[in-house]
Amino acid sequence: MTEQKRHDWYHVTGRDGAWVIPDWLAVSRKYDAVHLSIGAYLELAGGSLTVDDTYATLIAGWDPDTTYWFIDTLREAEQVQHWNCLDVNSEDEHWVRAEKSAS
Repeated sequence: MTEQKRHDWYHVTGRDGAWVIPDWLAVSRKYDAVHLSIGAYLELAGGSLTVDDTYATLIAGWDPDTTYWFIDTLREAEQVQHWNCLDVNSEDEHWVRAEKSAS
């Protein structure tokens, strides 16, 4: 981590210590994307995240409800399933798997 970022992150979080950023190349080998939900953003914004006894990180540069993709196209890991939401405008709302259409 650069001294400039260390200084900036100290002023944001008040934490004086060593900082790291994720190894995004290593992450991309296992995952297609990383998503930061709105709830996670609200919980984590402006604070430090402890990595271990020495290092911490933070969600610098992230926007809420954002997905960062590491691939150009989606890969299907399993057969696509279609679902329908029944009684969507009632308290009996529930999801059922759609029947396969005869093709």
